[in-house]
Amino acid sequence: MRRSREIQGNILAAFNKDYTAFRYMRFPDDDGAGGRGWLSVMLNTVAVTAAVEDFNEEFSLSRRAWGQDPSLTATWVGVSLTFPGLLQVVREPERVKQDLAPFGSFMKGAAARAADLGDHGTSAPENWQFGADGAAVHAVLIVAADTESALNDKLGNIAAADAAHGVTLVHQDDGRTLAGDLRGHEHFGYKDGISQPGVKEFHREDRDNPGFRENRPGATLVEPGEFVFGHKSESGTPPEAPSWMDNGSLQVVRRLRQDVAGWNEAVVREAGKFQPHAVSPDLLGACLVGRKKDGTPLAQGQNPVTGVGPGGNDFTYENDGAGRQTPCAAHIRRTHPRHFETTQRHRIMRRGIPYGPAYTGGHDTADRGLMFVCYGTSLERQFEFVQRAWSNNPGFVPGTEGAPNGIDKVTGTLKQGASGSPDAHIVLADGQEGTVSMDRFVQTTGAVYAFTPSISTLRRLAANQSLHEKA
Repeated sequence: MRRSREIQGNILAAFNKDYTAFRYMRFPDDDGAGGRGWLSVMLNTVAVTAAVEDFNEEFSLSRRAWGQDPSLTATWVGVSLTFPGLLQVVREPERVKQDLAPFGSFMKGAAARAADLGDHGTSAPENWQFGADGAAVHAVLIVAADTESALNDKLGNIAAADAAHGVTLVHQDDGRTLAGDLRGHEHFGYKDGISQPGVKEFHREDRDNPGFRENRPGATLVEPGEFVFGHKSESGTPPEAPSWMDNGSLQVVRRLRQDVAGWNEAVVREAGKFQPHAVSPDLLGACLVGRKKDGTPLAQGQNPVTGVGPGGNDFTYENDGAGRQTPCAAHIRRTHPRHFETTQRHRIMRRGIPYGPAYTGGHDTADRGLMFVCYGTSLERQFEFVQRAWSNNPGFVPGTEGAPNGIDKVTGTLKQGASGSPDAHIVLADGQEGTVSMDRFVQTTGAVYAFTPSISTLRRLAANQSLHEKA
């Protein structure tokens, strides 16, 4: 899989660029010719796994050798299709509908699934900037580059292809890594992207710690079929899917707006309510996330060297059932409970980048947040399960002693009409205790579900060939 020229980049081999444009496209209302013509042009620029991982490895080796980022640059492009977009360009739409019958959430789309995931009120689809009926999307184009000028050059070429084939831009989001001390962090100030699953047949296994990725303590190796169709999954067999989905993946894109001022004010307020005396806002923020702002986990590491410090990921919650080190409401604990054996079937491959200006203080209400992207082979069992059954569910206690915990206070939200309290009751090891009652300061302002096809499937779609005949 490391050498694959069939799997698109960013699924297994991350784009990892400082500048990323997310373009949500709509095909012309014709017989599909415009969309297919556009795909034929995109095929000439889509990045494949082998090329992206070659670059990433060379970049990492050079950085370790010289102690600074090398001058290597590249621009990557990935293309995905929503269910309506796929039907628009495929030669046999009725057969494809039958093929996709088991993939209900993908067929319904993100907007139709929003209410079940707690996206209501200001996060409801009628308030989205894309992805709802009035701003429906056929294709998602992710363009990533090391410099803004390189990104703009590529976007200029793509815009020409859009115009030539009658493809319109519904909306564009511009992701940018934050600068200075916030580099690698999201807008609330916490280091992001630390914990990712390793992938068997793609990442090297640690010889001294079988089952884990080499040089990535705590990164459990997961079967590739959890992220890419046509390969062995954690169930022991490849996921059930038509062969034209092989080497492809299902994609979730969510535009998550962050109210940084509101979050900061709420953390200060709630920290002052703890007994027998107030805790620091920094400590409470770490309790709600599960890590300090520099990435250091609150959990004790399995290994005293590899499990601690910024970027530390070698830990579980097995000996912290009551959440006295890492509260059960902590975001990283709710989205990945770790010591549950079945959690590997719920893992997702996350690819995110901030958008909007860095927060500089006060009541700054600028539009800023996170472009959340993830990949997997089951929306229902992976992304939706994590959001619905773990983050949003006050009845889920990711520990062993039944500690009360409310919901994930970062991205969780109670579904309308759901029972239970969203408040997070926290009891720390030193006896400090408090019940955190605060709003969700992350709003969904756009979302799509899409399919990221293999290069062969993209080629067949562009050529108006059947997906069901052998090449």
